[in-house]
Amino acid sequence: MPKIVSDHEREMVRKAMYVKGTELIRKKGLKRVTVEDITNAVQIGKGSFYSYYRCKEELLYQIIKKCESNMFERVEAIMSENIEVKEKLIKALKEIYLAEDSIVFYVSPSDIEYLLRKLPAEAGDWEAAKSKDYFSKTLSLCGIDKSECDFDVLSYLMNALHFIGSVDAPLEEQGRKKALDILVHSIADYMAGGKEQCGDV
Repeated sequence: MPKIVSDHEREMVRKAMYVKGTELIRKKGLKRVTVEDITNAVQIGKGSFYSYYRCKEELLYQIIKKCESNMFERVEAIMSENIEVKEKLIKALKEIYLAEDSIVFYVSPSDIEYLLRKLPAEAGDWEAAKSKDYFSKTLSLCGIDKSECDFDVLSYLMNALHFIGSVDAPLEEQGRKKALDILVHSIADYMAGGKEQCGDV
């Protein structure tokens, strides 16, 4: 007779999968995480995994979405602070890219594409809409008109930030941190600089 699992136990297992899954993404990279890694980490049978999720990609995508949601909540809190726009942007960018629990540098655009290929088509539609929505909300919270900043330019700048943060090279860590800090300040300058900086170039 199969073991009856209470709603509370199921919720605890889901929370453990989120925590351990996040750790595994940071440790191994998204594509190398296996169902067995997850079930071993949360101490459940491999077959039990499929009573929670249809596939590992569904869990990994939910982990990424939850991390993004948590991160955006913290960014919203920063944006409500009574400080200058540029300082808000610097703090927000650091929260997104440099916080200890951020997985931004551990999940590449190709990882997201890989997950979306394995998930229903509506996930891809939501993903495309979400990026622009987060961008618009962040600018709005800062009191910046989105017509004042070029989304394509910002996308390239964010990609540069992501590249520096995720590059796995035997370079001096202090140099990497300094480069990230310079880029964060430059992006904040660009976003807060007004139409003469953020308009067409």
